[in-house]
Amino acid sequence: MLFNPRRKGFTLVELLVVMAIIGVLLALLLPAVQSSREAGRRIACVNKMKQFGIALHTHHDVKEYFPYARPYLPQPYNLIGGSTSGYWLYVPPTSETVGSWLLRVLPYMEQGTVVSPIVGSTSIAELSIAFRNADNTRLPLMVCPSDSLATQAHSSGATVTTYLGVTGNDESNGSDATNGIFPPYSDVCYNDRKMVSMASITDGTSKTLMVGERPPSSDLYWGWWLYSDFDNLLAHPNKERRLITSCNGAEIFKSDKPTNPTAACHYWSMHSSGANWLLADGSVRFISYDQVLVTTQMASRNGGEVFSLD
Repeated sequence: MLFNPRRKGFTLVELLVVMAIIGVLLALLLPAVQSSREAGRRIACVNKMKQFGIALHTHHDVKEYFPYARPYLPQPYNLIGGSTSGYWLYVPPTSETVGSWLLRVLPYMEQGTVVSPIVGSTSIAELSIAFRNADNTRLPLMVCPSDSLATQAHSSGATVTTYLGVTGNDESNGSDATNGIFPPYSDVCYNDRKMVSMASITDGTSKTLMVGERPPSSDLYWGWWLYSDFDNLLAHPNKERRLITSCNGAEIFKSDKPTNPTAACHYWSMHSSGANWLLADGSVRFISYDQVLVTTQMASRNGGEVFSLD
């Protein structure tokens, strides 16, 4: 019997060729996997914004106006030390005299247990504790899954949000916008509260922005869901230059990165090429950065602008 002593197997060249082919296939596969994951995150973000849309409309159905941008203090009021710096400690509290518009909309998102200890407080001491507990409450619905900065902050305990109410497009440096869905009011006791209803959206609900995306600031100083103003309110364009250092005074919807200290000055997202926006009719649209002029026009509820989003 003849016996062949040579063992069958791959040569070194054949092995290198196989490894090269596998490397090419992995290089082609990984971007596809990442793209698929991002598509899933973007859809999850859309669904969260739709929940906000339903809740905002339900709030409107119940009260006949959208949530106030800022809390207001009816006279007489009780503040810590008598200073307006403690405006959120008004007693007796209601959902409209403390916190942000996000706090006011929570009962319509099956999150009433977060709000009830606050509005049930009977003293400043009790309210302080309830407010602090709410401040430490992490709500997944507040964070876009693609927002790595907000997601990391959320996991570490920072109660931040990705979603900001649109205040309008007529802001000037030193003066708040007045023509959006969430116009602030500047009276020292916030008594000149602005009630925005469906009837006041004369531009059309399908052509008016209500909520947009903006990751929290890189230092997590801005972007908290329980407070108001730069935390979860923003004009477009944003002309405020006093609060965040180096804002250019005319910040617009554009691409940015989480490590940029001035990224909190304007609307943007960590989705590729654009961001999701909640419109006043409750629909959500993904709008690309090259539509910045259109989003600027859509930031007002009654500006009479003529444009085509398509």
